[in-house]
Amino acid sequence: MQAANINRVEFGKYFGNQPVDYLIQQARQGVVRCRVDEIGRLVGLTDIEMARILNMSVRSLHGKGANEQLNLAASERLLLLERLVQHGLHVFDGRVELLGRWLRSPLPELAYREVGNYVKPTEPLSLMSMGSFSEPVTQASESTILPDKNSIKSAVSQSPLAVLDTVSGFSLAEDVLARIEWGIVG
Repeated sequence: MQAANINRVEFGKYFGNQPVDYLIQQARQGVVRCRVDEIGRLVGLTDIEMARILNMSVRSLHGKGANEQLNLAASERLLLLERLVQHGLHVFDGRVELLGRWLRSPLPELAYREVGNYVKPTEPLSLMSMGSFSEPVTQASESTILPDKNSIKSAVSQSPLAVLDTVSGFSLAEDVLARIEWGIVG
C-alpha cells in the first residue's frame, strides 16, 4: 500500500488543480507516452484498455517510445483520464483499489438503450413547429425522438470504463463521481 501512496503523490504533481487553459495548452504540446503507463499502472488498466480510451490501436501505443509525444487527441484523452482519476482518488479517499473497482462496475446511471428502441424522426422539426416562449408546444409530435415505453426494460448498464472511449463519456463519468462525492442517490 505504501507504493500506491507514493505513486498517488507523484501523480498529483502532474495535474493538481490546473486551470483549463493550462490543460488545453498541455494537450496541444502533447503528453509523453510514459504517462500512459503511469496512469494505467496506478488504477490497474491494461494496455488494451488504455489504447481504447486513447482511441489508438494497441500496436500504435506499443510503437511509441517512452519519451515520444502523443498526438493532440490522445493527449487530450489522457489528460481527461488523469483528471478523472484525480477526482476519483479524492472521492474514494485515495483508495486506488476502490477506484479501480468503480471504473469496472456497471452503473445504472450510465445505462444505454438499444438504438432500435427509439422512434426515428420522419422529417426534421421546423423552428415554427416548436412554438415560442409565449406559446410553447406542449404536445410532443410523432417525429420527436423519444424512447418507447418498453425501452426502460432494455436499458443496459455499463461501467465508467466502457464510456471512456468518447469525450462525452468522460463528462458522464465525472458527473457520476460528483454525485457520489455530494451523496446524491440515483
